[in-house]
Amino acid sequence: MDNGLKKKLNLRHLMMISIGGTIGTGLFIGISSPLEVAGSLGMPIAYAIAGIIMLLTMLSLGELSSAIPHSGSFQHYMRLFLKNPYWSFIIGWLYWLSWVLTISADLTATSMTLHHLFHQIPIAVFIGCILLFICGVHLYTVTAYGESETIFASLKIVTIIAFIMTCIGLIVFEPTVVAHSGMLTENSRLPHGILGIIASMTTVTYAFQGVEIIGTLAGETDDKGGTMKKVIKMLVIRVFLFYILTTLLLSFVYPAGLHAAISPFVWIFVQVGIPHADVLMEVIIVLCGFSACSSALYASSRLLWSMSKDNVAPSFFGRINRRGSPLVAVIFTAFIASVSLVSAYVTPQHLYIILIATTGQVGCAAWFCIALCHYRFRKEKQCGNFPEYPIKYRAPFFPWLPIIAMTLNGISIMGLWFTTNGIDILLAELALIILLSGCYLLRKNKILEQNVVLIE
Repeated sequence: MDNGLKKKLNLRHLMMISIGGTIGTGLFIGISSPLEVAGSLGMPIAYAIAGIIMLLTMLSLGELSSAIPHSGSFQHYMRLFLKNPYWSFIIGWLYWLSWVLTISADLTATSMTLHHLFHQIPIAVFIGCILLFICGVHLYTVTAYGESETIFASLKIVTIIAFIMTCIGLIVFEPTVVAHSGMLTENSRLPHGILGIIASMTTVTYAFQGVEIIGTLAGETDDKGGTMKKVIKMLVIRVFLFYILTTLLLSFVYPAGLHAAISPFVWIFVQVGIPHADVLMEVIIVLCGFSACSSALYASSRLLWSMSKDNVAPSFFGRINRRGSPLVAVIFTAFIASVSLVSAYVTPQHLYIILIATTGQVGCAAWFCIALCHYRFRKEKQCGNFPEYPIKYRAPFFPWLPIIAMTLNGISIMGLWFTTNGIDILLAELALIILLSGCYLLRKNKILEQNVVLIE
């Protein structure tokens, strides 16, 4: 049981928060990178593959979170099902860091868009203001966060539906637009072949990441009626269709070789002659950035809170305020996320692409661990262990489902190492793992002394 955190989220909150955390700047702005690397044909293929990986991972997480609702999600599951707590420690901190980088990426993208609208105000000022705002929301109550995400997610859904209808209109009534699109330009379909698709997978997967926040939300949800099972089924279908339709239609209307200043979405809406479409779309991107930052802060602060309960993180991160929010975890996470302030000294667009590529890779590692925990959980149940965790939702096609999910996520992780900066990224990751391993040795005794608390 998650002592201290309040179970105030319902089915509507779960659905909208999950959509809000998944559909963000990774789609509206980050889509430019895979379009260039994978090509107009390769991009929708990459998104389809990432969508399949997401589907498999969510089916695994659905079984786990229904049986064991906990705000620590898969980090806590690893502590339960893997004998050596070292792996729970490493992946827990890596995953927390990936969420922090997600906040930084979304802060950078949102502030970059605001700066495009208000040139006289520095990007760093926008970053600071956004951080203060989302911290205030999260330190109030989890219900305030749930309601705000419901509004933001509704706006995203309306925008995507409008984009899909606009693209269909261009295809039907403006055949010249289609004739000059990347999909009908031979050199733009697969400019780098299959390797281009593989190399773009971590960036593409980043766009889907955030969907696993549903596992974290389970710890603050009253799941008396099988809420988690319903949410996961609806969420996967909606997100998959939104992304696949959007990327496929974009490939048929977006010109080959064109690089939009902010987002291909802005260019599309401008083409149909909507008054002030560019400004309107940029405002929507800003609100989406707020939403994505908020979801990332929620996930990372709850994870840090959970790790403190397992002695994986210092105990003071477990402190909550009188409203039931993890006070220290929220403030510390926001402080570390302020790394995005370096955008005042580094090109924001370049910083954003680096952040989402790195975050996407760690996110794939998290998805790998979810599938691994599902595999170990079911095997333990088959042996008669963990009777206190009855299976409320049984994922299909076991054991092949988690095995395929682990394989595809492993390929996605390695894909980033074959990019231009792949070796540098690999060396940086090894250095980080060595650093975290040293931290583990310092806390090893406390971690081993901690008995895993059984969940009611």
